[in-house]
Amino acid sequence: MKMRITSLPLLAILCLTLSAPAFAQTIFVGGPISGTLTGLFITGPNQPNFKGSFQDISDGFIATSSGTPASLAFGAWVLGGDTPTAVSYEFGTSAFGADVGSGTVVLNSSTNAFLFHNTFGYDVYKITIPVNGASMSMGNQYWVSLSNANDSVNSGSMAWDYNGGPATCDYRQSGTNIGDCASGTTILAEHTTPQGGEGESFTISGSQATTPEPGSIMLFGSGILGFAGILRRKLKR
Repeated sequence: MKMRITSLPLLAILCLTLSAPAFAQTIFVGGPISGTLTGLFITGPNQPNFKGSFQDISDGFIATSSGTPASLAFGAWVLGGDTPTAVSYEFGTSAFGADVGSGTVVLNSSTNAFLFHNTFGYDVYKITIPVNGASMSMGNQYWVSLSNANDSVNSGSMAWDYNGGPATCDYRQSGTNIGDCASGTTILAEHTTPQGGEGESFTISGSQATTPEPGSIMLFGSGILGFAGILRRKLKR
């Protein structure tokens, strides 16, 4: 009985050492939403855009912090009066890869934030979706892909906002990776071709496990051990 009682504080120390609280972490920021330059179609590969192409987009980026993806925010264009209703995402270590995570999300008023109606006749939205994926490491390259996007009237107009940010870009048509967006001659965009073709607006946020500082652990552990010694002496009386 004495052994069980005196061992409880030591078990508490072990549990505190092994436990790691999580906090919000920004893994990558691809720049602000523009809504005034152009947008790259992301309705493929399962359905065509209104120009007849089954196109989707994959952006490469270098993680600026380590963490596990929990949410993805990006800029989207749809024809005026339409609302975004669905999108699929993939995280991978190569263009259009899904080895880090993937999923399909239904879009509604909780995910869609209307920003403004631009001069080209499109409504611009900020879309924030929950995502799942394995941990990403700071300094490593990853790719985020958006595809199978739909809107309230199935117009085939949904596109990923281009802002000329730090990400690279590949495009795929009918499920085949054509290559770099900047050099693509068949890439399709809203109202015009991309201006440089690299960098869409998106932010990946997640969580990161934190380990208590060694000094804090030692200080707390010393207190527990002192308490254990007092308790042990009392039990001997």
